[in-house]
Amino acid sequence: MQITGANLMPQMNSTSTGAAGATMINDEASFQAQLQAAKDKLDQPSKVKTMTDDEITQRNKEIKDASVQLEAIMLKLMYNEMWKTVPKDTLFKDDNAMEIYRDMYNEELTKKAAESGGIGLADFIYNQLTQTK
Repeated sequence: MQITGANLMPQMNSTSTGAAGATMINDEASFQAQLQAAKDKLDQPSKVKTMTDDEITQRNKEIKDASVQLEAIMLKLMYNEMWKTVPKDTLFKDDNAMEIYRDMYNEELTKKAAESGGIGLADFIYNQLTQTK
């Protein structure tokens, strides 16, 4: 497809002369320059950097760690919601210290669960992010 400047020139009439007309012509010139720069960039050969095997291994390890951390966060949210369904115990006082302890316990429990396989969410995320086409 060939784009010429004649097709893109603004229509000038008696009301669009003067400063407004000059602005339109300057905008047109700017647009033409941007269009030409984009075309030149597309015509250049791409400079795609390929990753080395060590870089791929490092990237995959980081993706796996992030996937496990995300699964741990999701499990912790699920545990916190499950604790909300447990009736309050009248025998033991349910104070702020107990809430902090339960939160810390749930965090460690879900972290260990995610690291040991969890519910499979980390593996699913990892596979989705590392699959090749």
